Amino acid sequence: MMRSTLTLGVVALLVCICSASVSSPDLSSLALRKMGSAVKTPATLQLRGGMQGKTSAAHSEDSTDVSRSSRHQEMFQALWDAKEKHGDGLSADALADILTTLREYPEFMYMNVKTDISSIKEYAQAKDKAQHVACFTHSLERNGANIFVLILLQHMTSLDRQAFELYTPAEGPMREDFEKLGVKVNIMKPSDPGYMVSLEEELSNFGAVFANTIMSAPVVRTAQKLGMPYTWVIHEAWPQDQFDWYASKVFMQKGIDAGIIKEAFQSAEPGSGNVCFPAKIQMELYDGLINKAACQVVYNGIPVASIDQFQKEKNRKAIRAELGYTDDDFLVLHLGTVCARKCQHVTAQAFSKLVNEKGVKNAKLLIVGARYIRQHEIDYISKVKKILKEGGVMNRATIMDIHEHVLRFYLAADVVLVPSKNEVLPLVISEAQAFRRPLVASNIDGLPEAVTDGQEGFLVPPEDAQALADAIDKFHKDSDLAVRTGALGRVRALHQFSHKTMRERYEEIIDEMAPPADKMLQRLVEEPVVEEQSAVAPELQAAMLQKREAMGLSTASQVPMALRAAH
Repeated sequence: MMRSTLTLGVVALLVCICSASVSSPDLSSLALRKMGSAVKTPATLQLRGGMQGKTSAAHSEDSTDVSRSSRHQEMFQALWDAKEKHGDGLSADALADILTTLREYPEFMYMNVKTDISSIKEYAQAKDKAQHVACFTHSLERNGANIFVLILLQHMTSLDRQAFELYTPAEGPMREDFEKLGVKVNIMKPSDPGYMVSLEEELSNFGAVFANTIMSAPVVRTAQKLGMPYTWVIHEAWPQDQFDWYASKVFMQKGIDAGIIKEAFQSAEPGSGNVCFPAKIQMELYDGLINKAACQVVYNGIPVASIDQFQKEKNRKAIRAELGYTDDDFLVLHLGTVCARKCQHVTAQAFSKLVNEKGVKNAKLLIVGARYIRQHEIDYISKVKKILKEGGVMNRATIMDIHEHVLRFYLAADVVLVPSKNEVLPLVISEAQAFRRPLVASNIDGLPEAVTDGQEGFLVPPEDAQALADAIDKFHKDSDLAVRTGALGRVRALHQFSHKTMRERYEEIIDEMAPPADKMLQRLVEEPVVEEQSAVAPELQAAMLQKREAMGLSTASQVPMALRAAH
């Protein structure tokens, strides 16, 4: 067994010429020492102290040092030119150019393995594809599930480890957000004829899939059939016997039904993909439908540092004044898409009771999240307004459309409501906690994983307007209770909903299914190689065949000698 000078040389190049710290072709002696120690050289040549070299018996020490120093400079200039030609990163073309350049300097790169540049380029292109990730969302509307993807891609694109493209069924206001990250946005409708065929063709251009929401089930099922690595993030808590109703009636997703959803769940196996849930309750909800060994819980994190900076820069009194509220107002906030699932009608009923029965005359209600896209949502907004009018409190209530920037609403609020009848773990809970706002939430699904009754807030039965009004009134009557509750919520947000923890976990998941170039090269260096194909042990033959197929290569002769026995 021996180690390939090729792979060692490439890693040295990553250190010396692809590093952001290198700012000119005149490389430092430190970088040169790294290069010299990383590659094998003939016995007569041992690089020392940057530009210093040991003489061979045929040359004088001084003349050889000068000659080799000059060749070093020439080589590094050529390598720098190859790097600059392609910009940052290690693309297939850049790798081929760099390796070609290295072969022109055999005295510094003792190539005891014959390298075929075209095969290296073909291999690198296969790896480029592996680092290309297709992301799928159920819409481009501004909602929690899509904001999660945006936050994640903001982080992943800043690392420049993988390339991402986004696929979604319809246009929406968040297209611009993703395009600002350099993420291409494509429209593909599951309801279109031939969608599944087109989907398979599209996925053939990628190495991995990141599917967001349960409505990406057709994408996940296609990835499973193609043997592609995938990550599927499930935000929903749909009862198993209501898949069709939620898909077609609530989210109006054509081309998605219970059959394809169940098939995707049942086909998830450990090692083939990741199924991620933002709450433990969901794995219990889908118990018996999915192999739990293929699942994991990753709580959605929030950018607490950004929230703290916002609070530092903004004045609560001024924000409340801008929104039309005085210091004496007791502001009740319900933030989230206005729809039957989130129960703004229950909030309206409870608010009427708070004013009319409990006599809270300084109460004000702010509902944020109205949108006028689906007819059932338009009808529902009218229903909420009707309840407020019949209760004689419409003049105390405001219903606002969906807003891109919502932090000011938390800052202005006195109490935050999450009375949904179907919910997992909405960001509104952790965001309210980061602002130290007391919460009143339904005792359903994943909400008890974030709120302990009587500590960070109160949990009430779903669709119980009286219980909701009673809980709100407790905070109105006891401001110290509101402060203590908010402080406990802040502690929980920092502990359980760390943005850093969420990012790091998804980094690991995405890096595993779409390895970055540096990790791919590191693996090659760490794995043993052999001089001849015939020397490969029989037990490695199957592993080698798998690797060749993964590269898109059909015969052993196409694989560079240095890569043949990687396993």
